[in-house]
Amino acid sequence: MINDDPDARDLVAIALRSFREAILPVVPAEQRFTALMIANALGVAERELAAGATAEPALATAVGGLLGEDGELPDLLPRLCAAIDAGRFDAPDRQAALRAVLKDITRARLALSNPKRLAAEGQDAGR
Repeated sequence: MINDDPDARDLVAIALRSFREAILPVVPAEQRFTALMIANALGVAERELAAGATAEPALATAVGGLLGEDGELPDLLPRLCAAIDAGRFDAPDRQAALRAVLKDITRARLALSNPKRLAAEGQDAGR
């Protein structure tokens, strides 16, 4: 049986579009900031649902490679912080590898939270 019902991503996209088109234009000025925060949160949720779990395994592999460990990204990130705090990346060759992974993590987070900024970074790099 084929399920043609909208999935979570579709539902969030519909909610966001409806909110932007029907609600946001009539929100009183004193509530505009709150309404924009709601629209932003829905946009982040939509992008997270669209991305699925595609970026996390690659980031987990990169972080795990730095640490010499395997695991899931939410488990590895606190260990990475502890390793940084312990000075495990103070050597210049370790710093370069760390910087590369931190940039990848930052890009992945920006793709969800602020894709316009990420796009601007790409344009700035081309100059």
